[in-house]
Amino acid sequence: MTAVQDQTARRSSVLARGGTTLAAAGLIAAGLGLGAAPASAAESTVENVSFSWQVNTESGAGAYFGGCNYLVAGQVGNAGSSHVWAESEGFYKTADGNVTVTKPDAAGEQAQPTWATKCQTPAGGNVSAPAGTSSANQVNFAGGTGTVDPDTESGTIGWDGSFTFVFYGGMTYWSVSDIQLEVVNGEGTLTGTASGYGASMDDATIWEPLPSRTIDLATFSGVDLTATGAVVDVDYAGVEVDTSGTPQSRTGANWGSFPQSFVEYNELTGQSSYWYSSGGAADARKTAKPFSVAYTLPEVEVPGTPEGNVDVVIPEAEIVPPVDPETGSFSWAWADANGADLGTAVQTGDNFVATGSISNVAVTDTRAGGTAAYGWTVSGQSTDFSNGTDSFGAEALGWSPKVLTGNPDNVTAGTAATGLGSAQKLAQSNAAASATLGADLTLSVPTTTKQGAYSATLTISAIS
Repeated sequence: MTAVQDQTARRSSVLARGGTTLAAAGLIAAGLGLGAAPASAAESTVENVSFSWQVNTESGAGAYFGGCNYLVAGQVGNAGSSHVWAESEGFYKTADGNVTVTKPDAAGEQAQPTWATKCQTPAGGNVSAPAGTSSANQVNFAGGTGTVDPDTESGTIGWDGSFTFVFYGGMTYWSVSDIQLEVVNGEGTLTGTASGYGASMDDATIWEPLPSRTIDLATFSGVDLTATGAVVDVDYAGVEVDTSGTPQSRTGANWGSFPQSFVEYNELTGQSSYWYSSGGAADARKTAKPFSVAYTLPEVEVPGTPEGNVDVVIPEAEIVPPVDPETGSFSWAWADANGADLGTAVQTGDNFVATGSISNVAVTDTRAGGTAAYGWTVSGQSTDFSNGTDSFGAEALGWSPKVLTGNPDNVTAGTAATGLGSAQKLAQSNAAASATLGADLTLSVPTTTKQGAYSATLTISAIS
């Protein structure tokens, strides 16, 4: 910023005292930056959202036939019949596009299992149906996109990719593709496109492709969407479902169900009774597990939110020769070259607020003798702020004057002023007296103020 110079001298109305009075004025050019900074806006677009779900214990439990139940990454095609899979068929995968299947190892860390370890507990033993043990495998999606609003606990996120539920080692399986999460005011639904093959425990020769269908995978309420994601407790306990086969058991500690459309589709796959309480020993393993989503909210640029530096240039003050050498001299000058630093404006409610202080003003008054009664007044006035295109008034700038050094019997600070569009008193003395003066500055403008770097000129004048 180019240095600004403005030195003035004028006579005051006290010439009748018999002494020539003088004034010196200097300018402070202060730049206030109003730019863009991070803020938490209402709705934010999120990318690379992750999703993880164990679904339930039964999805990794030991089976009474075929070894175990497990999850597979990707959509498994037609196996040709209801049979226990062999590794050589190549149906088993733990990674497919955005989807992976993992399970905890002995240290509790998630790792992709192999064909040989898919039916093992985290400790390394084989899962067992009678013992109710499980591999605790889970499905993971990456690359989700959508919008979230943590303020209203609402959001919509979708993921591309598929995974497959395999029960009884492959005797029955079905897939879910392209899951979608919808949350409004903390309540919502997780949906997906189901596809698979019809099978029956009573007739192993039954095997037929099923039409694809959008189903509810989970419903939920009381979701707390934070700035980094959420862990969502899924509805199950006490959820009633209508079935065409084995009726739902609605007694005991573990009764409940996955959503109605989820169960209805599995009446076709042959797995229906594994998704609701049927009164059997496996009911405790059917309870739905929570799922988790994780994301990073982007930095949102809110127009007018402050950013930037403040530039201040202090001119060299004019020291006026004494009016009357026989009575001493009066002068003022900047005590240092720190300038007026308003810092960076901060959004506070509906306003942007910047604070700082003027450079100290040193008043030197050595006048004495004669019959004149000496005294002085120092004042300040600001121009409007401008960035060359937009502007706002000097009434936005206020100050709180203070006397840093000086005889309190003679020198008093001016009163606080909320606007410097007109001249405001910084301090005054009722006698010849030296002093150091200062003032704290406060600038407040509404958040509707257009973004930009604004400057104004504050003129400090001394009259004696």
